[in-house]
Amino acid sequence: MKCLSGIKNDYFEYNLLYSTFGKNTIESRINNLRPSFVEIAKSFNIKFNTQWIIRTYLASKMILASSVLLTSAQYAKHKNLKIVEPYLLYYPLLSCARSVIFTNPYIEWNDDLPSMPHSKTINIIGDIVAKYDKKKGEEIKNFIDWAREYREIFSYKFPANGLTEHLVKFDQVVTICRLLCELAQLQSAILESSITKHVTQKYEIDETEVTRTYLYGDKNFQFIDAEDGYRLGYIQRKVSRPYSIINTMTEGMVEDFFGAWCSDSDDEDGYNPDANWHIIFPVP
Repeated sequence: MKCLSGIKNDYFEYNLLYSTFGKNTIESRINNLRPSFVEIAKSFNIKFNTQWIIRTYLASKMILASSVLLTSAQYAKHKNLKIVEPYLLYYPLLSCARSVIFTNPYIEWNDDLPSMPHSKTINIIGDIVAKYDKKKGEEIKNFIDWAREYREIFSYKFPANGLTEHLVKFDQVVTICRLLCELAQLQSAILESSITKHVTQKYEIDETEVTRTYLYGDKNFQFIDAEDGYRLGYIQRKVSRPYSIINTMTEGMVEDFFGAWCSDSDDEDGYNPDANWHIIFPVP
């Protein structure tokens, strides 16, 4: 049985979300989230159009990045690259949490949101999930914080005995990432539906604000990422408004994102980022 949200034109299957929280809880949360998104849509202007295009684009990239990190963790384990496992299992959790935060209507956009501290991110994602189920929110918060602390012991004191039994399990990380991805998608679907229903005119996009999205670096270097610029330019040319995560992603965007991590050589035994695109999300 397909687990659909009932949101108009949302054909995404929220299988893990429904099996975790149940139909009644999901419907209740949709009803609770919708007024905030409707308020955004009814107050729509250049600022909101620009901000929510950026937010859904960044949320989409966090999911793609998490996918690359997780398949890299699989490859590292296969190749006995144990030293990178604490990092490769923590950052997908953090990135998927950020995807949920980017698409949440209660969290205002500001310059600090893309660089929110890890501890604050973990606390907020726990609070968001707790709206569905308090125990699950605490569980996910504690799990991500455990992964963070374990990663940090290798950043600072570095145990001489290597990895221990305290390393989080790969399958658990994947499951939590999938759940967070579905939460982010659900929020973005409500956003898309609200804009489709209540926004009747086309708005421009603040070029300065968008450009800051693909400007990287600070004191030691700065560079413009051409691929980010192209993808955001594509959104501006083709649709010029925010859509849900699954509808923000295109085949070209996904192929190019994963392709950036392909080997420069023809080594058949090297890491292949194309091997498991759907590990946490049904990308196009």
